[in-house]
Amino acid sequence: MSEPFFDVFTLGETMIRFTPRGYIRLEEAAELEVRIGGSESNVAIALARLGVRVAWASKLPRNPLGELTARRIASFGVDVSSVLWEEAARMGLYFIEPGAAPRSSLVFYDRAHSAASLMTPSDFDWSVLDQARHLHLTGITPALSATALETTDRAIAEARRRGKTISFDVNYRARLWPAELAREALLSLIHDLDLLICPLGDALQVFGLDGAPEEVAQALGEVTEAPLIALTLGGGGALLWDRSEFHLAAPFPVQAIDRVGAGDAFDAGLLWGFLQGDAPKGLRYGMAMAALKHTIPGDEWVSSLAEVEALLESGHRDIQR
Repeated sequence: MSEPFFDVFTLGETMIRFTPRGYIRLEEAAELEVRIGGSESNVAIALARLGVRVAWASKLPRNPLGELTARRIASFGVDVSSVLWEEAARMGLYFIEPGAAPRSSLVFYDRAHSAASLMTPSDFDWSVLDQARHLHLTGITPALSATALETTDRAIAEARRRGKTISFDVNYRARLWPAELAREALLSLIHDLDLLICPLGDALQVFGLDGAPEEVAQALGEVTEAPLIALTLGGGGALLWDRSEFHLAAPFPVQAIDRVGAGDAFDAGLLWGFLQGDAPKGLRYGMAMAALKHTIPGDEWVSSLAEVEALLESGHRDIQR
């Protein structure tokens, strides 16, 4: 059997992101900065920046917004040849109003009936997974629609049938579906994985799991067969449980310019280590990548492996000369 062409294949929705400049409120904004953003494509872009061979698939409208999205993702070295184009569909949009303490940042979605939400299992040629080592998915895609849920389930089944490794980030979005519905759907998706990633808050809100991080990680281990469980702890860092040992990565102090995409940057770092057979190393790299992402405007992680390793080696420096 030939060597897989891609290290990682991922699938999900990417939206057009509109942001007022500075800290202007949306209701007073005279202009909006246009970018893109989506959890799976954010992970794909970050992995590509690390030198990982990665492909991203979705359904996009055949219009300038869809073309902008595919072109932007491809510009980072991500393969977009599996993207499906829908003639009569719309692009999902989201608006972010940056805040500074004590005012929180706000996100407003306009993504109902988007092209990505129309995806069905029969849309995709799943033989593309023959060319990949690993499948990465999140809990956002199954929240988009009943058919997107079916597509996520099919992707996992097709990857497992081909002997691929699979990672899944719960990534719960309360504005997309209620916790009860998410729990019911996700329990059927996460039972047979290689790596489960879950924010501590999602473990409580979706699965009703409370307690110390180590206890929550072990409790998650009872609802999945995944040999690796990563729990992100917000300002407390991240925890990895390999069923025999706990690994903790401390957070880095950050001055947050843009928090959006930090979790995706963490996922990419963790996957980078996982693909090398060293998930604890990936945990540390993921925390460094998340910290760097906080300092970068937009959803994408526009950094480098050298910058990550410099941060891990010597910590923050005001000026690098």
